[in-house]
Amino acid sequence: MARVVVCAGKRSGVPLYLNNVNSPLYSAEEICFYLYHHASTAEDYVTQDSLADYYESELGLPSVAERLRVLKASGAGLKEYVSVIFGATAMYTPEEVAEYLKETERLLDMKYWQRQKAKADVYLEHRNYRDAMGLYEQLLRNRKENEIPEVASGNIYHNLAVCELHITGAGSAAGHFAEAYEKNRSPESLRSYLIALRLAQKDNEYLTALDVYDVSEYMRTEMDAMMFECMVEAGESREYQELQRIKKLFSDGQLAEYQTATHQLLEMFKKQYRADNM
Repeated sequence: MARVVVCAGKRSGVPLYLNNVNSPLYSAEEICFYLYHHASTAEDYVTQDSLADYYESELGLPSVAERLRVLKASGAGLKEYVSVIFGATAMYTPEEVAEYLKETERLLDMKYWQRQKAKADVYLEHRNYRDAMGLYEQLLRNRKENEIPEVASGNIYHNLAVCELHITGAGSAAGHFAEAYEKNRSPESLRSYLIALRLAQKDNEYLTALDVYDVSEYMRTEMDAMMFECMVEAGESREYQELQRIKKLFSDGQLAEYQTATHQLLEMFKKQYRADNM
């Protein structure tokens, strides 16, 4: 039989945004759920003054807020914070909380670069590309001092390239995908490098890369199918359809409607960009 969880406090109408994460949280249970599934970043969030303030002003749980403030003033560790935050709701059983604490202990036993990469991976998962990119770049600058293995460096380059793909485009991402493949020899990195070249319309580099890396016929066919599918999806997207409508407004001489529609589309793109990178 499934458990029924009675919410602690109240559900806020004002979302809480934890630093570096774009996902809005509205209740004590949602805060627990996020922290439970992203242990690698929990240490960064539980000590924030804004978290204690949110429990008090938005969730109607002043006793929890006060306990968090006392913990911060005393320099308490993650375990104490987790006990307060998870103890405020019935979201997780004592056994589940114990398992979570074991996971946080495992993270503390990891090397510094491994913990930083785990954090960056969470930021990437939540489309916070700019902060993720900053952490990946820092790791790569200090990879010799941190003794990051070659394959792991390649995986960091790969994720850095994914961030660049969303921020600066395929042209700048391609180089780091190539560097990733040189280090990790992952088919995924090679495929991403070749697709980035095609997206950036670097046809000569693409053809050269096919020969240099001896790309199999199977992968070539797979990429052709993938590119075709992406083109079809792009053509069916709401943004593409709106762009086509705007072009027709211009060609028909409906300049006022054209300017209004263009402004609205640009604002939509700006809003999405800010959500992904700020």
